[in-house]
This record gives sequence, C-alpha cells and structure tokens, in this order.
Amino acid sequence: MFLPMCLGITPPDDNPNSQRMDIYCVIDGHDYLLDATIAHRTVNRRGAQLSGGKAAQLAEKDKIDKYGPTAQAAGFRFVPLAAETFGRWGEKTMDFFKMLAKRKPRPTSIPTEEDTAFRDSFVNHWSQLLSVELMKHNAFQVASRAQRAAAARGPRRASAFPKDFVSRGPYRPHTSPAPGL
Repeated sequence: MFLPMCLGITPPDDNPNSQRMDIYCVIDGHDYLLDATIAHRTVNRRGAQLSGGKAAQLAEKDKIDKYGPTAQAAGFRFVPLAAETFGRWGEKTMDFFKMLAKRKPRPTSIPTEEDTAFRDSFVNHWSQLLSVELMKHNAFQVASRAQRAAAARGPRRASAFPKDFVSRGPYRPHTSPAPGL
C-alpha cells in the first residue's frame, strides 16, 4: 500500500511512538484519513483545569498540526477523531459524524419534519459505537503494555521470604481464610 510511504506513516506495530492512521476510507470519491485521540479534560500542559470541550479542541489542533498538511499535500482529507475522557467529542469529529448522517437516506416511513431527529439518532449511534471501540482498544493497549512491562522486569520478590514471589497478576493473597469460612 502506498499510504504509509507517502506520508511517512508506519503500519501498526508494538512501538507506542510509531505514527499510524487509525482509519482510511473513501467517501464520495474522496480519500479520508482518520486518526483517533483521547484527551483528559481536567489538566492541560500547565496543570490548569480546562473547560468542557477545550481538551478535545486542543487534541484536534495537535493532530491537524501533526498530520494535516502532509495528508492534504498527498491528496487526502484528514479528520482527527478527538474525544475527552469523560465522553465529549471534538467539533471536527461531530462535523464528520453529521456529514456521514446526511448521506444516510431517510426512509419514506419517516416524515420530512422528523429528518433532523433521524439524522441526530445516527450521529448518536455512531458516536456510541466509536466510543465502545475506543474503550476496547485502550483496554487492550493498557493490558498489553502491562504484560510487556511485567515480562521485562521478570519475577520480583515481594518480601524476603521465597513463598512471597509474585508469579501471576497484581493480587495474590498472603493469608489463609479464617477457620469456619
């Protein structure tokens, strides 16, 4: 595929610092690159609390600054899919969802007056689907990084006694249950 080479983006790998696009799609004959990012809204780079939506806006700007000009020069439309940890989507992400919703034909059984509600229901549905997929992916990333870190450390002693070697997982009971339980 020519995409990674022309944008200096690598295919997915185990390196958390590798640059890769999350989604490539073609809509109405236009090539789109979408890259997801999650931003925590309570703290910015200087330690100050951000208002709702500001973290997603800053995350979108960072992604656009990083990939936008290169993607555009290569003939792609770039869309940052930015979300805040508490669930708010960025403006560019919502605009993309709305653009997709406009493409969905309204069934004839739905009156024209309810067109806006019909489109909004699709935006809500797609944002929920993407939220779940992002949560699943983030959980996988956290789990795989924890496993790689544990494998790199090797077995560790929890105390001076050999019985206290930590062999599996973060929890290992060190006491016996009380008699009669």
